[in-house]
Amino acid sequence: MKLRINNNSIRLRLSQTEVKEIGKGNSVTENLYLGNNNLAIAYSLIPDEKTPAISAHFFGNELKVYVPKTLSDNWAGSEEVTMRHMQNEGDEHQNLILIEKDFQCLHKRPDEDESDSFPNPKSEEDYNNCN
Repeated sequence: MKLRINNNSIRLRLSQTEVKEIGKGNSVTENLYLGNNNLAIAYSLIPDEKTPAISAHFFGNELKVYVPKTLSDNWAGSEEVTMRHMQNEGDEHQNLILIEKDFQCLHKRPDEDESDSFPNPKSEEDYNNCN
């Protein structure tokens, strides 16, 4: 699972395996270690039956993003790419939360393993347009 933070937005991008885990109702967690294996931050996506809407919370050194289980079940089993929610809408500090299926990049990056990413639909279009 990839994490991107930009201003007041949070984006989580999940591989095929991680989407399957979410579809089973399981949480997905990643850890960032710095230096001598000191945990700097952990981030999790958590399907939850009691959560009414997607929400993000920071506890200690862990960012936890909760998603209603029915919403995550439907998303994981569909072609839908993104779950989107504006947290604290109308407040001074709004947070855009995006949860996405991670597609393979159109231009390969030498240091990135994309073997578990979703096939990029644009690459199929480009391929079909070439034939």
